[in-house]
Amino acid sequence: MGYSIRQLADEFGVSLRTIRFYEQRGLVQASRTSKFATAPRVYSEEQKARLAEILDLTKMGFTLTEIGTGDISSAQYEQQLSFCLSKISELEASVSLIKKRLATLRSV
Repeated sequence: MGYSIRQLADEFGVSLRTIRFYEQRGLVQASRTSKFATAPRVYSEEQKARLAEILDLTKMGFTLTEIGTGDISSAQYEQQLSFCLSKISELEASVSLIKKRLATLRSV
């Protein structure tokens, strides 16, 4: 079964431009219904799942560069876990710094 770009955009609550951008970055791939560049894009079930994964990872704070390198999506479980734990540590450090700054500002 194939999905149009509009169907995916509606389902995931993103713009058509977002999906096209991901396609330009090589993160998702669409096929065309004919050889003409103006033919509609059609996304496979696999590409739909990939788009869902990209959106989830970006919500968790991963950059498109990190996602595109494959270190997240195609790495073995242990590598993914290690990377996620590293990202958690980075975010916790950021939260700690923000809390310290807030405390300083509140004491002024």
